[in-house]
Amino acid sequence: MKRREFLGTAGMAAAAPAGAGIESARRDFPWAERELYLNSATEHPLPLPSAQAMERYIRSITYGPDAEREKFENNELQAQVRALFANLIHAKPSEIGFVPATQIAENLVLDGLEIQQSGGNVVTNDLHYGGSLLMYQKRKAAGLDVRVVQNREGRIRLSDVERAVDRRTRLIAVALVSNVNGYLEDAKALSALAHAHGGYLFTDVIQAAGAVPIDVRAMGIDFLACSAYKWLMGGRFGYLYVPEELQGSVLKPKQFGGRSSQPGAGRYQVSTASHLGCVCQHESLQYILRLGVGNIQAHNLKLNQRLRKELPRAGYECLTPFGAATPISTFRFQNGEAVRKKLQRAGAIVTLRLGEKDSQMRVSPSVFNHLGDIDRFIGALAG
Repeated sequence: MKRREFLGTAGMAAAAPAGAGIESARRDFPWAERELYLNSATEHPLPLPSAQAMERYIRSITYGPDAEREKFENNELQAQVRALFANLIHAKPSEIGFVPATQIAENLVLDGLEIQQSGGNVVTNDLHYGGSLLMYQKRKAAGLDVRVVQNREGRIRLSDVERAVDRRTRLIAVALVSNVNGYLEDAKALSALAHAHGGYLFTDVIQAAGAVPIDVRAMGIDFLACSAYKWLMGGRFGYLYVPEELQGSVLKPKQFGGRSSQPGAGRYQVSTASHLGCVCQHESLQYILRLGVGNIQAHNLKLNQRLRKELPRAGYECLTPFGAATPISTFRFQNGEAVRKKLQRAGAIVTLRLGEKDSQMRVSPSVFNHLGDIDRFIGALAG
């Protein structure tokens, strides 16, 4: 695809009419006909266009010729993916770098800000991703001042964050949408708080990008990262957003390799990005933009509101704020093994966190699910 052809395609995707494709999205996800899959917060099924593109790429590097391989392994395709993701979060393509995974990007930000060397501190909270909290625990043991704000009834109160922040706070780091219970952070308020103390805001958007509208400038986000295999619909592939004015000066590159001489946020890349992940994202991002993130959010919220209203009546306590406009709902219940068997009989796939007494269940429907799936799921658990 030539650049002018790509720009035309991207423009059409961005200008797709409201609601286009949501009603027929199920046909693009064959998995939905095999299982009652309500677990996209763990791994989102691939849409057919993305799977087909990956198959074409794999065929090209299996059978050749070299000219066919070159259609997929080229800088132009990577530039297109960079531009598509930038479109999704309202950034510039020059502000997007590729990373293998979200947590690698979060580590790059911490190291690049030189927080520990400057005597600064990091403020996070217990609704951040568990792997990130483990990373902060290790850094704290190595001498970094880390402050973890505790949630209250599944929410993070700004007043609690304010008490943790001081003039030495260099970074507030949060998951924009919590993988624990679907809580949506007030990024704009956190950004204002960080900036008032001379710090910055980092958001892990792995449970938001593609499912919740993101505007990095309107929200005041300074650094952003995510992997693609959840709501971005596929590919072990990731992104790092760094605004132009912070590149190189505020956020210093700390790792170097064959790709580190690239301009813009590409300077934070060490090696070549996954070609297979790039091929997948080229299709998946266009698919998401055609559907419209606002439409995806509205569709998922309708399904989640039904879950949040009906499951508590059957004895499942909702741990997600009812109005949270996110694609995740988490419930607490007892008799975990009995619930696991009900789900197994129904062919329903969710995330279970079984405990000796209380257990939790995270449910995360997506565009290929409909209210019939939700009613079937509720019926299976209530029976």
